[in-house]
Amino acid sequence: MNVSVTILHEPKRKRPYLVRWWGEPDPETGKQRRYSVSFMTQSEAKAFQAEKLASLNRGQPRDPVNVSLEELVEDFTEARLSQLSYASRIGYENTIEQMLSHFGRATSIRHIDRRRAEAFIASRKRRDGRPGDLSSWSRARHLIHARAIFAAAVAWGYVDENSFRADRLHGRSALNVNPKAKPWHHLTPDEFVRLLSVVTDERRRAAYWLMYGCGLRPGEAYNLRAANIDLKHRRIHVVNRAATAELPPFTVKAEGQSSASKERTIPIPGAAIPDLTASMKESFKSGGFVVISPERFLVVQTNWQLCREGKPWAGHSHRPWQNRDMVNNMLRNTKSLLEKAGLTLTAPFTLHTFRKSFAQNHADAGTPPRTLAMLLGHADTRVTMQYYSRVTDANERAAGDTMDRLLNESRGSAHVG
Repeated sequence: MNVSVTILHEPKRKRPYLVRWWGEPDPETGKQRRYSVSFMTQSEAKAFQAEKLASLNRGQPRDPVNVSLEELVEDFTEARLSQLSYASRIGYENTIEQMLSHFGRATSIRHIDRRRAEAFIASRKRRDGRPGDLSSWSRARHLIHARAIFAAAVAWGYVDENSFRADRLHGRSALNVNPKAKPWHHLTPDEFVRLLSVVTDERRRAAYWLMYGCGLRPGEAYNLRAANIDLKHRRIHVVNRAATAELPPFTVKAEGQSSASKERTIPIPGAAIPDLTASMKESFKSGGFVVISPERFLVVQTNWQLCREGKPWAGHSHRPWQNRDMVNNMLRNTKSLLEKAGLTLTAPFTLHTFRKSFAQNHADAGTPPRTLAMLLGHADTRVTMQYYSRVTDANERAAGDTMDRLLNESRGSAHVG
């Protein structure tokens, strides 16, 4: 039986380096089927050759496993989706539903090549039937999900390469999606002070400080308990909380991180201490939560009890509890306060804008990206760098203004001479 794994160079091919190996002998004919995978570079081919030899030496099957798309997504759902948050699972389930409809449930995943993968991503449309193209962000989410599903197929030995992984040399490919960031209003420090000037409720002021001054997500701010605030050392500890019969769970979610939590410690700005101190003194009335009222705490307990019993709650059909379920009407009230403070919004505003503004302020001030990523709880600094790109844009404009000023000064000097 031929057991070799060889590399062949064919210069006329688009991917000129082929790694070849032989399958198991056919029981009737004794013949072996030959398989191959092509690569752009010799180093990639050699790495795959070594990996394939190692897997064969471990007794892995020589012939590819024939797995249908339906079987793959069932395996992926069982092995991976259970580790994700509810919102992430919904996103994956949407992509899976569309993949099964587009390719067919019984289609072998080995028949879903790069061309068919590109066609799937390029053909995504709005699900609500509205006119217009699908946003680059939504298209990127489908790509991320499909890529993760087929990465699992590679890891499990179902296929040899991920057909949804983009080739860097083909920038026009539908698999090279660069989602455009949605515009948002950067709340400057001066604007934040003006907002605080019209807020009389200490809990609300504390919530704003936690999101704007400490960079917490809204769900993190509203799940924060007094026990997790160290006023002496001016630190906040964002940690997981297990569910009890009385209190819902809280799970820290790191962007770019599929399942694991990223607990972290964040410094508190000195200006936030008075409002946090006052709010903490009253937190015993709200189950230890710093920024929710006693009335809201009772509602949360009722909703959590219904959720645990699998009953509809707060207008929802039954679904798992999420961090944001602690928040209620906060955005509507905040927009009213922004208007009262006389602030004009230049772009959409959400509660997450407080956290984004925290990040932008740090980027503007020159905080190192890795430090800011740690404060924000980002698993990948690529997410953090979006704020530094905005700084770059501002610096470019400033450089242009400087050049205009210098040229104008030069013209003036030349005229005088």
